[in-house]
Amino acid sequence: MLLETSLESLVVNRTIAICVLIAWAALFAALVAAAPWTISDSNSFLKGFVNEEFLGFMGVIVTITLASAANLYIELNKLEDKLDEAAFQRSKADVRHSAYALMSTLVASVGLVVIKPLLVCGERSAAATNGIALTILIAAIMIMIDLTQAAFSLDPRAK
Repeated sequence: MLLETSLESLVVNRTIAICVLIAWAALFAALVAAAPWTISDSNSFLKGFVNEEFLGFMGVIVTITLASAANLYIELNKLEDKLDEAAFQRSKADVRHSAYALMSTLVASVGLVVIKPLLVCGERSAAATNGIALTILIAAIMIMIDLTQAAFSLDPRAK
């Protein structure tokens, strides 16, 4: 049961992740409104990154993290088999939710990269699409951190 307790402590980390996303959203809105050139295609890094490079980067993050999530899920199943009870249902549901959320970031990345050339017609629209890409990236990193912490909290010898 210690695993369940340690995984529940990750709720604090999820709260921090949500706060980070809210803070980013506020900063993102302020940048688009007041200084769109900072995150628009005037920024040469973002112009070169929010295209197929972004899609490739997200593909690597999602692929590696999904493999880790699957391994974590399998280990939770093995621990349940040893205990001969369904002790980790909530933890497994959290891992499943994180995996689906991660896949959603990849789908959102594909959609954004495909429609960016159709949407961008000025500096503010480029800033908005680049900001959305950064938001997707931040969300994926937060999910990756959550799953990594869950994997590190897994201790089959804990009492």
